[in-house]
Amino acid sequence: MVSCVIAACSAVGGPSDVAQGTQSAAARCGQKFPDPNTSQYLLPFPAGRSYTMFQGNCPPDPRWGHNGWLAYDFDLAIGDSVLASREGLATYVEQRWPNSDRVCGHENSVWITHDDRTVMAYLHLTTNGARVRVGDRVSAGTLLGLSGDSGCSSGPHLHVGLFKDATNFDKESSRPLNFRNADGPLAANNALVQGARYAARTP
Repeated sequence: MVSCVIAACSAVGGPSDVAQGTQSAAARCGQKFPDPNTSQYLLPFPAGRSYTMFQGNCPPDPRWGHNGWLAYDFDLAIGDSVLASREGLATYVEQRWPNSDRVCGHENSVWITHDDRTVMAYLHLTTNGARVRVGDRVSAGTLLGLSGDSGCSSGPHLHVGLFKDATNFDKESSRPLNFRNADGPLAANNALVQGARYAARTP
């Protein structure tokens, strides 16, 4: 199951055009992630639930959608709850597209801008699945929407990615992300491990 990511999908229905950057993929993908115990982010699903993270950061096979990207795909089913990982402002919401049309750019999504200007994207929501509107202030744990299978996707799942700011949503602007309430294995650089299952603890 491989999701299409932002560079290959005309910004996957997001709020800004894609721009080319210069940071090498090796430097970006090999960097040390923050200590998860001090992370500002929670897993984007309710406490007590667990999901497999089936595609993670920078998979080695270039045919995978996340090649060169810092992002995570969790195997949420259609209709599962998607929660805000961090407090912020809803700055973009899309929910008109049908599930399973496999059209890049048709990703239903919610984008949250945080107080430090970083932006987190929650992609592939179901049709009419958003539970927030542009301008809504959300807390960590707020229900943002319901997971789905919209846009560039080969099956139901949730894609989450963190970006430096709203200037660009390209590979070079993707940022390392981990979660302080995640029960599951960590890679040597503190990232989540592709193929592992993660349970959300009560924060």
